[in-house]
Amino acid sequence: MKTVKILLIVGAIIASSFGSAYAAVNLEPVNAFFNRGVSFVLNGELWQPKDQAGKPLAAIFYKNNTYLPARALAEALKVPVNYDAASQKIYIGGKPGEKTPIFAMPMEIDNIYAILSKDPKETLVNGKQVKQVLKIDQYGDVIFTLDRKFKRLVLDAAVISPGEHEVEFSLYNAADTAGNTANTVLEMQTVSPEDDVKQLIFNVEGLEKIKIHVQSHNLNPYIYARILDTSYFDNGDYAANDGLK
Repeated sequence: MKTVKILLIVGAIIASSFGSAYAAVNLEPVNAFFNRGVSFVLNGELWQPKDQAGKPLAAIFYKNNTYLPARALAEALKVPVNYDAASQKIYIGGKPGEKTPIFAMPMEIDNIYAILSKDPKETLVNGKQVKQVLKIDQYGDVIFTLDRKFKRLVLDAAVISPGEHEVEFSLYNAADTAGNTANTVLEMQTVSPEDDVKQLIFNVEGLEKIKIHVQSHNLNPYIYARILDTSYFDNGDYAANDGLK
């Protein structure tokens, strides 16, 4: 196997971005090997890690340990990976505290009974003015593509006048691979007309695609439910939230 001087490779990259002072303090020279004999099996199928340009990557062997390319592996497992140059941190699994607004996500909605609206009259929800809502006046579904990038869905929801019924918000696994489990409610929470705007927190960790189904327990009455644009997805500590330990 051909010896690889990692210091020369990494040092050139780091020095160009952060200067030689950073490199002198934080980089340590090592001799390692590209192990091109290692192959990868991911979920039962052969897998070849590649860089962002599509060039095949090999494992590195150093001191009896095999090192894999973090970004390629994380992306194959559909786990988000981000590098923060300022703090010199690599985040695998998403940045804590970072929020993605709900309506910025790829989604599909039931266009008959669930409608996105920016009408100022419809975005005034129980005295709270927002920019956009998903209005569900009878029942409806909204499907989000997550690609396993988030742990939580934090949903701000309300029932507005003249709604009279408690409304159920049910979480389903909507992935193509869900099979029979696609019909199983993973979690269900409720909002009543007396709740004003209520925050619902759903655990979506590990899910590629989800469906939120909204309806009254009485099936088909008009419910006048609203999902607000203050809702978001994040990677916060699901278990640490009030009432969810």
